[in-house]
Amino acid sequence: MDQGARYANALRAAASTLGGASRLAGYLGVSPQTVQAWLAGREAPPLQAFLGALDVIADGPFARHHRRVRVALIRDELAH
Repeated sequence: MDQGARYANALRAAASTLGGASRLAGYLGVSPQTVQAWLAGREAPPLQAFLGALDVIADGPFARHHRRVRVALIRDELAH
C-alpha cells in the first residue's frame, strides 16, 4: 500500500468516526472541500492532517470531544 492510499484510508476512517467529512474538516481546521479533495485523491494531505486522522482513530468515539492528544507528541515525550 502506498503512502497516498494509507493517508486516504486513515482520513476515511477518521471521517466515519466523527460522522462525516464535514466534521473531520472542522476537527482538522480545514475546509470541507479540502477534505473532499484529499478523500478523492485529487490532493495529497499534509502530514499534520494524517496525524490528526490517526488521533481521531485512536480516540474512537471520544474524538468528538476534541481531546487533542497528539500522536507525534506522545512519541517525542517517550524519547526523553
